[in-house]
Amino acid sequence: MTGRERYRRIIRHLEPDRMPYYFGWPRAATFEAWLKQGLSERQRQRWGEFIGADGWTSLGMLYDGPIPPFEEQVLEEKDNKRVWVDHWGVKRVDAIRQPTAGFAPRRYLEFPVKALEDFEEMKGRFDPHSPERFQPSQQEAARTRLNPDEYRRYHAGQCWRDRIQTCKESPWPVRANIAGLFWRCRDWTGLENLALMFRLQPDLVHEMMEFWTRFIIEMLDEPLGRIQVDEFILNEDMAYKTASMVSPADMRRFMLPRYRRLYAFLKGKGVECVVMDTDGHNGQILDVFYPEAIDGVVPMEIAAGNEPAAYLSGHPGLYICGGIDKRELRLDRGRVRAEVVRRCRTARQWGGYIPTVDHGVPPDVPLRNFLYMVELMRGFADGEPLDTYEPPGDLEAQLGDIEEMFDADKAIRQAYGRPQP
Repeated sequence: MTGRERYRRIIRHLEPDRMPYYFGWPRAATFEAWLKQGLSERQRQRWGEFIGADGWTSLGMLYDGPIPPFEEQVLEEKDNKRVWVDHWGVKRVDAIRQPTAGFAPRRYLEFPVKALEDFEEMKGRFDPHSPERFQPSQQEAARTRLNPDEYRRYHAGQCWRDRIQTCKESPWPVRANIAGLFWRCRDWTGLENLALMFRLQPDLVHEMMEFWTRFIIEMLDEPLGRIQVDEFILNEDMAYKTASMVSPADMRRFMLPRYRRLYAFLKGKGVECVVMDTDGHNGQILDVFYPEAIDGVVPMEIAAGNEPAAYLSGHPGLYICGGIDKRELRLDRGRVRAEVVRRCRTARQWGGYIPTVDHGVPPDVPLRNFLYMVELMRGFADGEPLDTYEPPGDLEAQLGDIEEMFDADKAIRQAYGRPQP
């Protein structure tokens, strides 16, 4: 059974030949910490190969940002702080010298869309048919040189037209993603402003979400007509720790009708699984959008009160991925094992679930703990008994000596420029 066939069986709640070897991905700062814990640079560069992870196949480049971008302007630089306007037209503050890879502290000061007339101007930068959305352009990519973590930048890549045969013949699931309705409106207005607009400027919220729905459909009509996608992700990140950032009533009023249209469009193009990517608590989101507008949700953060077994039992046919509590991976191996066993038991009982770490793997997770988790999950994926299997430790045996373990307090002091005690 190919990885693509395996994935399709799982999302349909059918029995695969084995579970996929998906584990979660470390952040840049995590790799930096792990290089001091015995990981070699070669192992880092070939990480997926080193841990034996299964793959995904990308549809190709889909750039959904402003074309042309706003002109970047540095307004002030002082005491390692840069006040500037980025390529989205957002005034922000960043540290000039970034202390921690992959964790760039940034603070937003002002967003470009405050009223309908601002949005009318913004629309001119979002033509869904701009050829640069699919074609690499080093000139556009270079415009974000001031962005410390390259957030929302132009990522040049291979055009989908050059990947038709690759995707057709791929043994791995084909995946694509784009910003969803809430995510994109927040990019234009900022979170606090958008929250107020739901109450004070509802017509503007409707206009922005309607525009973005049409944008997605028009931009993706041709590529999805030529390439069958297995997993299409709508990025939203629209929940806090205990509830959604948008009330269920507002989700139904502003988002659900348009999500139904997006879902019908994607399914009409042969997409196997439509997934919402949202951090935080997923309960209200599932109550509103499942099953008529999404098939699944990721990454199931346990710290936000999500429980995979409860969602799977309460939402028949739901697909989820994630749900391994990254906080447990910081602790002793008994705790690591208990967490992995719990999630893999849920996957075996309910189906439709691929356990992985419930977000980017942070640097306070020790390398040896993570590799122990990987070998456990590979064994369980192959059908080893949950109660008795212990992995051989082959990955750990390939590591070098430990130079230094990650120290969170030290990292915080360095990030904020505080002197060492």
